[in-house]
Amino acid sequence: MPAVTWQRLSLVGFGCYRERVTVTFQEGLNVLVAPNEKGKSTLIAGLEAVLFGLPNTSNPEAFGSARFANREEPDQFEGEVEFRVDGRAYALRRQFNTNRVTIRTRGDHGWEEVWRGSHNPGAHKKIPAYLEHLTAFLGITSRELFEATFCLGQPLPEGRALSNEVQKLLSGSGGHYQEALKMLADDLRALTRYCGDRGVGNNGRKDARLEELQAEIAILRQQQQATSTTIDQLTTVRSRLQELAVEIKSVRAQLKKKQDLRAAWDGWRALQVRYNSALHEQQQAGAVQERARELEQKIRLHQEQATRSYPEWASAPAGTARKLDRLVELEQEMARLKGEMANWEAHLRDLNKEQEALTARLQGELAAVANHPDILRDLEDLRSLVAARQELAREVKDLAARAAETAAELAALPDFSVLGNSPATALEGLQVAARQLLEDWGRFQEQQNRCKELEAELAGDLSCFAGLPPEKEALVASYATTRLTLAREEEAAREACRRLEEQKATYRRREEDFQREFGDLASLGEEAFQAATDKPRLLADLQAKEAARKAALEAGRRKRLGIVLALTGAGLVTGLVAGLATGNWLVALVVALVLAGLGYGAGSYLGREGKDSLELAGEIATLREHLEQLDAVLGPWAGATAAELGELRQRLRERERARVELATLAASLPGTAEEEAARLALEAATRASQDFLAATAEISARFTDVTAAYRRYLATREEWERLAAEIEAFTMKAVGAPPLTALTIPLAGLAAPWPGLTSLARLAGQAPATVGELLTWLKELDQAAWEDFLARARRWEELTALNRQVQEKQEQLLQPDEEGQTALERLAARIAALEGHVAPFTAATEAGEIAPLLEEAARIKERLGQVAGRQQAAGSRVKDLRGQIQELEPEAAKLREDLAVILAPAGGEAGKALERWQAYEQLAREWQGWQKQMAGLLGEGDLDDLAAACLDAANRAAAILKEWQDLVREHPGLPEPGRETKGEELEEQYRALRAGIRELENRLEGLEGEERELLRRQSQLEGYQAVNMAIVAETLVAREKELERLELEAGALALAYRELVAAARDYSQNYRRELALAASRYFNLFTGRQERQVDITEDFQVEVREGGAAIALAQLSRGAQDQLYLALRLAIGDLLSADLTLPFIFDDCFVNCDGERRERIRESLAALAPRRQLILLSHDPDFAAWGTLVKIER
Repeated sequence: MPAVTWQRLSLVGFGCYRERVTVTFQEGLNVLVAPNEKGKSTLIAGLEAVLFGLPNTSNPEAFGSARFANREEPDQFEGEVEFRVDGRAYALRRQFNTNRVTIRTRGDHGWEEVWRGSHNPGAHKKIPAYLEHLTAFLGITSRELFEATFCLGQPLPEGRALSNEVQKLLSGSGGHYQEALKMLADDLRALTRYCGDRGVGNNGRKDARLEELQAEIAILRQQQQATSTTIDQLTTVRSRLQELAVEIKSVRAQLKKKQDLRAAWDGWRALQVRYNSALHEQQQAGAVQERARELEQKIRLHQEQATRSYPEWASAPAGTARKLDRLVELEQEMARLKGEMANWEAHLRDLNKEQEALTARLQGELAAVANHPDILRDLEDLRSLVAARQELAREVKDLAARAAETAAELAALPDFSVLGNSPATALEGLQVAARQLLEDWGRFQEQQNRCKELEAELAGDLSCFAGLPPEKEALVASYATTRLTLAREEEAAREACRRLEEQKATYRRREEDFQREFGDLASLGEEAFQAATDKPRLLADLQAKEAARKAALEAGRRKRLGIVLALTGAGLVTGLVAGLATGNWLVALVVALVLAGLGYGAGSYLGREGKDSLELAGEIATLREHLEQLDAVLGPWAGATAAELGELRQRLRERERARVELATLAASLPGTAEEEAARLALEAATRASQDFLAATAEISARFTDVTAAYRRYLATREEWERLAAEIEAFTMKAVGAPPLTALTIPLAGLAAPWPGLTSLARLAGQAPATVGELLTWLKELDQAAWEDFLARARRWEELTALNRQVQEKQEQLLQPDEEGQTALERLAARIAALEGHVAPFTAATEAGEIAPLLEEAARIKERLGQVAGRQQAAGSRVKDLRGQIQELEPEAAKLREDLAVILAPAGGEAGKALERWQAYEQLAREWQGWQKQMAGLLGEGDLDDLAAACLDAANRAAAILKEWQDLVREHPGLPEPGRETKGEELEEQYRALRAGIRELENRLEGLEGEERELLRRQSQLEGYQAVNMAIVAETLVAREKELERLELEAGALALAYRELVAAARDYSQNYRRELALAASRYFNLFTGRQERQVDITEDFQVEVREGGAAIALAQLSRGAQDQLYLALRLAIGDLLSADLTLPFIFDDCFVNCDGERRERIRESLAALAPRRQLILLSHDPDFAAWGTLVKIER
């Protein structure tokens, strides 16, 4: 891919740059030096944001607007970068707030817009057009990939592996082959869980489609087999259930009989147990009574013996025994303390004697070493000083010999000092520079030849394009487009005229249709629609109100008639009653007639028409008047029915819609001016097309495809101009002269690497004066010559360093100190001082003679310390024991005085008195124990109560015996009660009965269990839904076919996975080898360690090997790690130069390198700069001399 060069970067409102800043870059190595925190890294972030977008994030630590938007919120927040791709200039502007992007290119007529649109880096759906432009310009569309490959930031990464983005780029595809492997593995896992058995990953835990099909097929086969045996099993179960019912009934009857017999036996046994228990209680009560009488006699005898034998204790007060115990304890303790004190006094006398003997030895035979414990170390120091004096004298002699040898060998080598302090390193850089110079000047000659070919082509059939005026050249440049555009414009003008005529014809047709469809409604105005809508509603209201008034009038008539009849009847009845009461029927008749008349009048008044009826009559009149007005509006349709009025409303609505459409169509009709403009436009388009064809007739007659020919002319001319500019730029940059005189330029005054190569030629005995002569000599140098130069330079460096070390060592050994003494004289003075200090011993005295004396003296001193400690401890112990005895004696005397009565029978001895107390206490414990037994036997009663309990036990035994006898009489088969009954025989009979019952119960339980199981089985079989065997067979065939198909598909996927893994492994081995070799070359150049090689493992882990053994990256210095990372980046750039040649950006990434390695890196970058743009940002002013200085313009 052609090289990319950054030319100008402009930012505003980005990061620390509130106002607009601009940075201009040049070809080659650009250097921007500025203090820390002054926005160097912000410039690189701005470049990335313009190219790849700035996500709208709220996380200030992430790459986004929250991090890089200026806090002062200026009006503008945008950036623009200008760059060249293959010599063509482009400009890309981005507004970060709106993500609006504009791409322009510089043509012959200035800047021209290529694309404009939106590109949101955070959107899920990307803009293909922008990504296509970005790919065409840079070859990449990922900011992360840009940072991981061509932007070396601060600090350099510490990981051992190449990033995944770099792996994807270097693999030559948009993605990683692992993605394809994952797709194959995922497809296979969707089919089967046993992927590991097919060589793809591990087996899964959950069944997939293959396993599900296998399980379904197994179930279908089981259904086929189960359905065929269900009916036979059901028949067998029903037969066995009938047999079980009969057998269970028989067993239950037998069990009932035996259970009744066992109940009688249980009662007999219970009475037997109760009788024996009652009889036992009776016997125990008699024994207790006898025991109580015996204990009463023993207690009385012991109390009499104690009073007689130990009278002093019988009347002793409480606490006497405790005081006697204390007195005995005190006397024993005082005796023990006195014995211990005598032993300590004898031990103290022995220690005093031992101390006197040891002190005498130290002051006698061991006096020489007793106060000089460091004598052995002093003698060793003396011997070491003597040996050091001898070694120093020998070393001075050897250094003089080595200095003479080194000077002689240096004189035989060329003076490599002209190449600097590190000539070998300089030679390695010069070798790289020479190789690069030869490549660049070779490319220069190729470009010169290509320029000549292009000049010949431009002078041939393409020469007709050279002298065209600008306006005619513009026509030729866009010949096909212009011709097509003019034809389209002529056709469009003609189509516009046709459309105007068609519009007028359409209006006329629509007007005629309107008159034909709605001519009968011409007499109806706009109010007719509302009249047709209101009339049906008013007619309905009129009919409802008339019906309501009629109903009201009928109700009033019935009410009036009822009231009249009621009042008239009342008058007649009243007259009849009056006649009967008075006997005067005439009067009665008159009264009846009068009252009847009054009743009729009242009824007529009360039954008159009401207010509601009158209101309804008024509303009816109003409605009829309104209807007459609507009929006048409707005219011919006044007598129409409700349905006809509805149809009229629909037609009126359609008429109004058609009228609006007709009015709209009329408004859109073209006017006279528009028709005239269309006619003139058609004439102008026709004339322009004819003029274009006439202007390009000569060229179109010469070339079939004018556009292609002109493009070929432009491409040829642009290539010639680009090559000429590149050649001019190359020679001006390389030697400061135009191409014609470049090879004759004198070497004096040229910048690096010319001076170094000139010095090298002079060391080889050559004297080139011009650039051409030096290049000729460099072409003649082969690899062997360079290796010879390097070997002699390295030997010169080694000898120079060795000579310098020898001189420094000689100066160090022979240099006198401030007192004017050399090292030898200072050693002699120290030896004399030590000899006086160790006298009477000398340096010749053996350590074996002195060591035993020192050991013995140390042992005696240690023993004296131990004896002194023991003396102090023994004296302190004697004093303590004497004090303890004196403290106990008063208490013992007091106790003897208090216990005089107790001590008298024992002759005053406390021990014997204690023995008498123990004997008395033994007697007391015995009778107290018997008293407790007596209390346990009697409880809360006495001997009379115990006699009554014996009688009660005898009565209970008699009652139980009577109940037992009654049971035997009720069940004659049972044995007779009494002690003579043979228990073994009865127990044997009872066990046999229980065994029979258990046997029947077990048998019944087994039969019932079998019955339950058979009932459950019967229920299962009866509830089993027999499947349709035909459907099962058909489904089984379909599933087996699907299983076979999926097995083939799974096999194919597994095979594809394994083949892809093998192919990726082969590709990785070949590619990693090339990358490792390229990285090793750079790493060796930077470090000067040819034995170290860089290796890339299968998983893209970076390793360094020295002598075949791997070195952990942590064992390298931080500077070596940075240089390794830089070597990897440059190696990747070299391998990708055919497809991707972007500038390298170095952001303060050489801070951990020493001066020598910095120089190696500088020479490498200088050799790389002619082929690729480099941008170095640093806070260190030492880097300013590395390349062209770049400044931030505000």
